[in-house]
This record gives sequence, structure tokens and C-alpha cells, in this order.
Amino acid sequence: MAEITRRSFFKTAGALGSIGLAAGLAGCAPSNTETAASGESSSNDSATTAGEPLFLTPPEAIADDAIANTVDADVVVVGAGTSGLVTALSALENGLSVQLFSASSAPVARGGSNCGIYSKAMEAAGVEKIPYDVVTNELIQASYMPDQQKWARYYEHSEESMNWLIDIMESAGYMTVLEQNAGFPATSPFYQPLGSHSWCTSEEPIAGGGQPLVVDTLAREIEKAGGTITYNTVAKQLVRGGKANGTEGRVEAVIAQAADGSYVKYAAAKAVVLATGDFSANREMMEKYCTWAAPFFEGIDEENIDYDITINMGGLYRGDGQRMGLWVGAAWQNIDPNCCMGGNICCGPWRQLQENFLGLLVNKNGQRYMNEAATSALGGMPALQQPDHTITAIWDSNYAAFLGDTWHPFGAAYGITPTLAPDEVVAQWNEQANNGAYIRADSLEELISMADLPIETLDTIKHYNELCAAGNDADFHKGAEYLAPIEQGPFFAASKDTPDAMTVLGGLRTNEHMQVCDENDEPLPGLYNVGTMVGDFYAGIYTFQLCGVNLGATCLTFGYLTGKHIAENE
Repeated sequence: MAEITRRSFFKTAGALGSIGLAAGLAGCAPSNTETAASGESSSNDSATTAGEPLFLTPPEAIADDAIANTVDADVVVVGAGTSGLVTALSALENGLSVQLFSASSAPVARGGSNCGIYSKAMEAAGVEKIPYDVVTNELIQASYMPDQQKWARYYEHSEESMNWLIDIMESAGYMTVLEQNAGFPATSPFYQPLGSHSWCTSEEPIAGGGQPLVVDTLAREIEKAGGTITYNTVAKQLVRGGKANGTEGRVEAVIAQAADGSYVKYAAAKAVVLATGDFSANREMMEKYCTWAAPFFEGIDEENIDYDITINMGGLYRGDGQRMGLWVGAAWQNIDPNCCMGGNICCGPWRQLQENFLGLLVNKNGQRYMNEAATSALGGMPALQQPDHTITAIWDSNYAAFLGDTWHPFGAAYGITPTLAPDEVVAQWNEQANNGAYIRADSLEELISMADLPIETLDTIKHYNELCAAGNDADFHKGAEYLAPIEQGPFFAASKDTPDAMTVLGGLRTNEHMQVCDENDEPLPGLYNVGTMVGDFYAGIYTFQLCGVNLGATCLTFGYLTGKHIAENE
């Protein structure tokens, strides 16, 4: 059983930088590029076939006589992340036989924020149901492009699926907690409603980091219910219409490579469900489908993907499930480009993980460039437009006291974790300065010199202090409650020039029932996908406005509903 301690959680959360505790799935289909006959294809160079990237060209089909064994089930699930495990258990509970296999060596999870629209835990805590207006705001922030059928389906079934998971986790002895939201009021466009669920032990009531407990528990429940999970097994090709990489008929099986190198065919009487994660480690796919964020994922060793990887800035998987789907006739999602989780630049202290630094932000020329009062996901985006992607946060020793009793530690559980006193916050800043993460100086002149900022930055600070004194941000219209002057030494600064980017979301065209579709929006019979790879659920960037919506919606709710849908319709 995985254990989450406050020490290990802090270590993980610290590595996350600005983008927060992110949701993701276990990937499932590693490839290398040695031979086409092995059923593997390369994405390592940018060569094209007839003007198309190489990854769109199917590899040579794995021959029937190369298959050493066939395993039969009603449902075959590929991937042992949250969505694959939820789908498998839901299908089992609805009377189907299930074979789940994964390239990972164990269940894989990231973060632990599971957004629920409402639940018995929210009711017990006196937290109201999230109104649909919040979903509408999420859609507006995504240019109103995401598939509203999927969002409405999530909204209507979130409570049912969340209560299902709460019952499973609490029966296993874990405690349900709600993650503390960022401190914006309900009237703010950056408001984050309470609704992010997490699980922990009563001895360590930590929010936002308990997904390893969830996947381990789900895996045990699957095996108790008669399902089979096989690890270290790599999906290679889908079988459609009786042919590996076929493009007509029903998707009826997956050919995989076992740990001993032999090929196994997993035959599905009712459905194959792909839950294989993202494509951020595939340079060709990123350049085609998420061009703007592709530079943030460079330097990944594509030929040695770690399928047990958890939190990682700079990419995760190679889009193996997406490529297998494309080879048998699936279409790519409609929204272009794909949505990135992260890809922003944030620095400076914040009161809660998903909140941007609220004080003075300047670019490398010492110029202020935005209204700093935002969530970190959105507030970090304007930095990409600054010279050399370089920004610096500047604040003084009174900044913590100015914001009052609103500072939350990593892993703050709503109604449980006490806030930090201002002197505790300043002590953390001093610790960060001592270890080199922050700059500390007794004078502003010394501070800007140490931060490698131009002397004109002093004029920016002076002007900012004048706005603070007037209680009116005439430049960017930040609320007076956030206009903390920079006057009391010692002074602090933090700089950053590298975006935090963990994953890219979406992929194959998917309808509201998680059926994978072709260019005519017709489902490919027998093929589903869930989790991070679901197409058209996001646009732009992952906002964290509904914190944990990837785990809560595409993984939990859609996985839960997919198991039921297959049982009732296939």
C-alpha cells in the first residue's frame, strides 16, 4: 500500500512549481524504433511520408503466427492509471469480465485533486454544490470551444461517481478531505469553488496528494471483484475487423508485448478501452498538435520512457494509445491546438498553491506588465510574452501581514489545516533565501542589483508604492486589497525564466459516451478512451479554476460511466 506523508507530499508539491498538483494517468504503450516488424514506430526524427509526420503511418502489422497467447474478456482496458482502473471496476460491478494490462509495473497516479460538483463529503462540510455558472466560466476561459455535451454529462453525474469513490476509499479506511481553494471571492473571475476531493489517513490529513492511495485501492478492488491486472505489458497495435491496424469493422482486440518479449492478444467481446495518458514526450505529435507548448517539452528521452513516472515537469508519455487509434481510422479531436497543463511561468510566494503571486511582478527591463491578482495557471501566461520569458517578483517583509490570516501550507485541507501566521510565512521566506531560492537584501538598491534588474526598476517600485498609497491601481486595476507597498526591509525577490509544463491533454475524437470516432464523427465500433486522452474536453490551457477536474471528470466520472455504458449497450 502506498503511503503519503507530509514530508513526501511537500517534496512532491515543491517540485510542481506554479502549476499545482496535477492530474494524469498511467501510460501504457511504450515503443522503440528498432524495426517496423516489431510493431513499433519512431517519432524521433521529423521526416515525413507524403507530407505527413511518420507517427501517422502505421507500422507493419504484427503477424498472427507471432502471437504466443490469446486472453479473452468482455472488456480489455489498457492503462493502470485512475481512469483505466475506474473503468475496469465499474465494468466489473456491472457484470462484465475484465482484463486490464499496463506498461507500468504498478498502478500509477499523480497529484490527488479530484473535482466533484457535489458529494456527501461536501454536504458534511457545509459546502454548497458548485453552480453551473462556474462551468460556464471555465468554458468561456477556453474560448467556449470545449464539447459542452461532455461537460454537461460530467456535471450531471459527478455526484454519483464521487460518492461511489468516497464509499470505496472510506471502506478501505481512508479519510475524505476537501482541498483548500485559492483565496479569491465568489465575485472574482478567478474564483475557485471548493470541490477538490482527496484521500488520506486521519494521522496525516493532507489534501491534493493522495492519488496513489486511490489507485492502489482501486487495483485491490478490481482483483477482489474477479478482474485481472497484468503489469509490464506494452500495447502495440489494435486489431480491427480481424486485422492488426485494420481500418474497417469492429475493434476487437489489442496486441501487446509481455515482459518476456512474447506477443499476447487481448481479445474483447464487447469493448477495448484506451487509458494510456498523454503525448507530451512525442516531439512530432507536440509539433503537430500543440505547437506553442512543444518547446517546453524538449530534451525528453523518447526511447526510454518511464511508465512508472509520477510528477514530472517536461513531459510524460509518447501518445501510444493515440497513435494506435489513428492507425485504425480514428480522427484527431476538433480543437486545435491541444490544451497544455502548465506551460506558464510563475514565481514568488502565494497564499495557496493555485494562486499567483499578488505583489509586484516585473519583466527583465524592470517594467510591470500585468494585474497580478490571478490564479497561477492563468497568471503565469503573460510571462511568456515578456523579454526572454523572464519575470521577477518583488515584495517586502510586511507582505505576509498585509494579506493577513490567509496563508495556507502545502496540502491544506479545508476546515482542518490551520492557516500560517505571518511570522511563520516570513520564516519560510528567510529559509528560501538561505537556500538560494529567493533573494533577500536590506535595501531595494541592493535587491535589484542582486536580481540583475536595471536601475529603472527603482522607479517602477516607487510608482507602484504611490498606487498602493492611493489605493487605486490606475495602471492595471488590481483590487486595493492586494496593493501591498514595498517599504519595509529586508526585501525579497524571486526570478524565473523557464515554463513549468507537465502534460498535454486530449487526443482522439471522442463523443460524450467516450466512444472513439472517425472523421465523420461515427464511433469506431468497440473502441473507447478515457482520462487524459479524451478529445475536445479542454482548450487553451488547463486553468485549475475547477481544481482537479481532470481526475474528477475525464478519469473518475467518465471512467465510471464508461463501464456502465459498455455493460448496457455493447
